[in-house]
Amino acid sequence: MPLNLQLPASLNTYFRPRYGLGKVGHKLAQGQDVTTVFFGGSITQGASASDSNKNSYRARTTQWLKEQYPQSNITSINAGIGGTGSDLGVFRCKTDVMNHQPDLVFIEFAVNDGGLEDKQSIETFEGILRQLLQGPDTPDVCIIYTLRESDVDTWHAGKLSPRAQTQEQLASHYNLPSVSLAKGIADAIHTKQATFQLLMNDHVHPLDAGHELYAKVLTGALESMFTQTQPTLTDLPTPLSSDHYALATMQQLPHTAQGWTWIDLENKGGWECFDGLLTSNTPRIPGTPAATLALPFHGKLVGLHYQLGPETGNLHYQIDDGPQQLLEPFDSHAVKCIRPQYRILDDQLEHGEHTLHLRIAESKDERSKGTWTRLAHLLIG
Repeated sequence: MPLNLQLPASLNTYFRPRYGLGKVGHKLAQGQDVTTVFFGGSITQGASASDSNKNSYRARTTQWLKEQYPQSNITSINAGIGGTGSDLGVFRCKTDVMNHQPDLVFIEFAVNDGGLEDKQSIETFEGILRQLLQGPDTPDVCIIYTLRESDVDTWHAGKLSPRAQTQEQLASHYNLPSVSLAKGIADAIHTKQATFQLLMNDHVHPLDAGHELYAKVLTGALESMFTQTQPTLTDLPTPLSSDHYALATMQQLPHTAQGWTWIDLENKGGWECFDGLLTSNTPRIPGTPAATLALPFHGKLVGLHYQLGPETGNLHYQIDDGPQQLLEPFDSHAVKCIRPQYRILDDQLEHGEHTLHLRIAESKDERSKGTWTRLAHLLIG
């Protein structure tokens, strides 16, 4: 049963409106069609909700929008992928967010970016913002902060978690609103309205009651921010960190290549976020050469987006005529689950034309049951 958790009458300490969300608010008030994208990790995907399409904070916020603005046709896109942060998000921003032509984008990466170095986190998160905000018809953008158990006292004290502090610097630089969903749960725990165990399934994933509280904080903030009049913006400010990831995107792979097989898939989002995979399996027939692949690209950085699972092996790679290196993608999670994964191979290339050369390795992690490779995209920027 839902908990009767009460928030303060004023939610001013839970959000920073800055330029607000007046553009999408005006469209909703006029009964126009609105597309909203929820962009983030497993919390946004709906992990630990009993039904992610009904009880997650994303679904509850969408339902609130539909109830508040019944004259608008509201489309809600779930662009959450568990176990991923802004370092993959910056590459999938165009395909998973901008291709939907959104009016409003919520970004939730504060928890999953916690494992990134400060420099990488600020560069990739800023890359997402600059992609969203460039061009003539930009969406309204709202940054949201979710909770990690170790930061409960920090949020209750009115402070930000370390990674939220990093992202808040960018929110301030671009005058974007931010909402601290984490503080809602932290305050409920400190005021003894609920225990952490009643609200959270583990150290980061909310149960239904936690998702409900997240939605209450978010929708309360939206009510205020939708009424703000936004100034007309012309140019983006100078990057706070760099433009290193402003052009990051995913490049499609060839569907035909000797020694490889393309498998068409239905993109269902989340961990089933692939339209297809280019696969090569070993062991091969003794005496035959290993499957290879040459992938030309234009840019200054390159990486691989792939499917990782219990039978994943190693992969040799070489950029142009550089040294041959070994990619060892297997990790402790791969033992028991199949999920999307990614690796940046080089982000210090000279901007221009390059070729990534791949060759299936015979070696594998000792925990792996096989040596297959399944590739989804080339990550370039």
